[in-house]
Amino acid sequence: MKKKVSLSGKVLLPLQEGQRAVIQSGGSIIHTSLVVEIIEQNPDFAHFETMNSVYQVALAPVPIEAALPTPLAMCA
Repeated sequence: MKKKVSLSGKVLLPLQEGQRAVIQSGGSIIHTSLVVEIIEQNPDFAHFETMNSVYQVALAPVPIEAALPTPLAMCA
């Protein structure tokens, strides 16, 4: 059974069967073994199998709600 890898990041080069995938995640660059099958790929998600692992990469950044400052009343 192949190792399953789930991560959030960015696929730096187009996925191609027979080529390595290059993924940027958390400040690191990951070079996979050769891609053997692209299972699913869309603007938000990439799911593919390499010779050694099955990758699930969330491509869209996780939305973070910024804390808004409390509005101050105008001083007269």
